[in-house]
Amino acid sequence: MNEKLQELTNKIFREGLEKGKAEADKLVSKAKSEAEQMIQAATDEAGRILAKAEKEAAELKKNTESELLMSTKQAIVSVKQKITDIMVDETVNQAAADAFDDPEFVKSLMLKIAENWDKIENDGKDVMFFLSPKEHSQLESFLKGKVAAKIKGGLDIDFEDSIKSGFKLGPKDGSYKLSFTNKDFSHFFKQYLRPRTRKFFVED
Repeated sequence: MNEKLQELTNKIFREGLEKGKAEADKLVSKAKSEAEQMIQAATDEAGRILAKAEKEAAELKKNTESELLMSTKQAIVSVKQKITDIMVDETVNQAAADAFDDPEFVKSLMLKIAENWDKIENDGKDVMFFLSPKEHSQLESFLKGKVAAKIKGGLDIDFEDSIKSGFKLGPKDGSYKLSFTNKDFSHFFKQYLRPRTRKFFVED
């Protein structure tokens, strides 16, 4: 009787032990499977994060390089334009200064205006010429001679310190002035010369 009881007890123990071991193995297997799934999910997520970061870094690099290239081109164009403007300014300013330093050129310009003064002033108003202090004495006799003969009205001559070369003129009543100074001609010619002469100063 005791032997059968002992055998039954051992059987129950073994079965319980085996069942417990099976349950434990099942739990361990499940835990391993879940752990592998978690590791895989974490690995996948890390891969997505890395791929996104690499894509954003590539886009940032591309955009930065594009902006730098565009800025460089704009800077080069700006420098070329400034160089062109400086060279054209110097060329045109010098040409205008040389022209207005030539008394014969100034005389011919004055005479041409005087010949056409009646078209500007139909009623023949008296004319007032304004010269630089230097040209005042040099051109006074010419103005009183040939130029005065071309104008219907009277002719007065004065000077302005602000005029360096060239002249201004208008009706004696001061209602307006026509300016023919080297600065006026420089400004006028630059409007036409810059687009046409740019290629002679800076290669595109």
